[in-house]
Amino acid sequence: MRRFALLLILLTACTKPERGSGTLAGNPPVILISVDTLRSDHLPMYGYRGVATPNFDALRQDSILFERAYSHCPMTLPSHLSMFTGLLPAEHGVRNNIGYQFDAEKYRTLGEVLRERGYRTGAAVSSYVLRSETGVADGFDFYDDAIPVATAGAVSAHQRSGYDTLKAAGSWLGMEPERPFFFFFHIYEPHAPYAPPEPFRSQYAASQYDGEIAAADAIVGKLIAQLKASGVYDRALIVFLSDHGEGLWDHGEDQHGILLYREALQVPLLVKLPRADRKGTSVAQPVALASVFATITGGEGSLLNAVLPDKPIYAETLYPRIHLGWSELRSLIDARHHFIDGPRPELYDVAADPAETRDLASTERRVAAALRGELAKYPSKIEEIGAIDPEEAAKLAALGYVGKAGNREGPLPNPRDEVAGLGEIKAAFRLADERRNDEAIAALRKLLARNPRLADVWSKLGELLVGSGRAGEAVDAYQSAIAQTERFSPDLALGLAFALLESGKPTEAAQHAQLALASSPREAHELLARALLAQGRRVDAEQHVHAAIEAGDRQPRSILLLAEVQRAAGRYAEALQTIDAAERRARELEVPHLYGAAYLRGDVLARLDRPDEAMTAYRQEIAHSPDHLQSYANLAIIEMILGNRSAAMKTLDEMAKKNPHRGAYALAAKTLEAFGDERGAARWRGR
Repeated sequence: MRRFALLLILLTACTKPERGSGTLAGNPPVILISVDTLRSDHLPMYGYRGVATPNFDALRQDSILFERAYSHCPMTLPSHLSMFTGLLPAEHGVRNNIGYQFDAEKYRTLGEVLRERGYRTGAAVSSYVLRSETGVADGFDFYDDAIPVATAGAVSAHQRSGYDTLKAAGSWLGMEPERPFFFFFHIYEPHAPYAPPEPFRSQYAASQYDGEIAAADAIVGKLIAQLKASGVYDRALIVFLSDHGEGLWDHGEDQHGILLYREALQVPLLVKLPRADRKGTSVAQPVALASVFATITGGEGSLLNAVLPDKPIYAETLYPRIHLGWSELRSLIDARHHFIDGPRPELYDVAADPAETRDLASTERRVAAALRGELAKYPSKIEEIGAIDPEEAAKLAALGYVGKAGNREGPLPNPRDEVAGLGEIKAAFRLADERRNDEAIAALRKLLARNPRLADVWSKLGELLVGSGRAGEAVDAYQSAIAQTERFSPDLALGLAFALLESGKPTEAAQHAQLALASSPREAHELLARALLAQGRRVDAEQHVHAAIEAGDRQPRSILLLAEVQRAAGRYAEALQTIDAAERRARELEVPHLYGAAYLRGDVLARLDRPDEAMTAYRQEIAHSPDHLQSYANLAIIEMILGNRSAAMKTLDEMAKKNPHRGAYALAAKTLEAFGDERGAARWRGR
């Protein structure tokens, strides 16, 4: 027993993580591996037989396995910040993937503590959700988040392959081997959309989620092989985990974020100690992801303590309230029970019923009441807009951002009852993906007529209306969305700003873009640049473009915007060079096609009176991006100028065929109108 206690002291140096505290014994390398969206019950180490994970299994043999580890939030950013701070979401202040900023001045982070102890600190992440500008990179000397940003789509869809993240990690891990280091390695497999590479796609055709798990295993295996080859593995402290699980339809949710059942909260957790001490052992007691902070820093509450505190584990999700207008959910889980508090509280005996199929709230009333009383002790307040800086609040109010937490009339819908309706929302989004914009817009409006609080639906509606040339309607859509929100949403502010810009209101667009500078600097600077460019202020626009390039770590889209400014200034040779630079950066990020680059090249070449090269560029853009309407229109214009009217008509027909919506028809009409073909324009308008 004395030997066991001594071992714990040596390994954890159990002091509180305050400034100036002692280091981990021997300063071992520390590696935190996070495999996003990984359910524990889909791994062989937890008894699952549907997928092979030889590398995870080998790490498990050298590690302590925690049989019941739970996340505090089924969302990537809040969950990781709980690991990095040891705090609950309501304590560290980040309650959702978007709309929240981590205040690094207020809270100690894992990277900060270890850096003060002499550690080099580095990270490589695979999701835009974990980009450095959210504040999550606090304490890291090196933080690689060079993830290409698509032209549209949810923030969670912006990701890179774990293999690319591994490349970014590899060079840093090989530096200064004599110094102790902490490295955070995050991969996005198996987050949706599930698209495992071969051979896993074929091997797991029946479950692409499992195929992504197999791919994640291969990636982590390569990382561990590198650690072994460099002599780091044996002496390292390695923590392997996930931030949350995945619904997989167990309770009506296919992915995560809305519900708080065990499949979304229970995650794998391994701790490999230096020299693989205590290897192959297991801990059956429930543990929380927030305890990872103390486990690595050696603070109070470490998972390596001989006796862990018997305390229920808190979880929450504000996603249904913020994005869907439904009620938020909170829960407590202990060794026996899981209590979920919402419009209709639920209680499950997770020991006897781990699938949570039998709600005991009405029969085990004393247990439910006790857990409800315990849950009331946890902070739950949703901050109001008025809680921010008064000057900033005044700006928001002046522009219509007047939401207030708790201003709903009557109870909010129960997510468990409403989740079945997600299928209709996804069907409308699929119509948008298929570029059937008119049908998608009608479907989205139908959804909003029933539930005007669907913030994500409003946002998609605004995006489609802008893309269909109906910017005025898009402005109305974004303003309606903002009227329904309880908190300021930078995404909605930026969406409204773009719609205003497309409506010919650059001054108003700039006002809304300014509001997002703190939380979304790259996007805000880009929009400000476009607004200034529309006002003819090219010098000021270029300054904001350079700020966007710097803020986004040279995103290809930002570099391409610089070429637009140069084009507007008549600096055509520079613009062509900048387009080349944007495409080189895209290749560095392994982006197969940079949206709009070939179009912009074509436009510059046309201005240089090089029509053949311009037409080639426009056709390249159309081949890669069939939704890029202006490429068709510009190509048709050159064909008309060259006297090839039949080719121009075919180009416009192709545009309409691939984009069967009002925006394409209106652009075809406008194009013909420019050449005096009123009858042809009228036919397109009639469609």
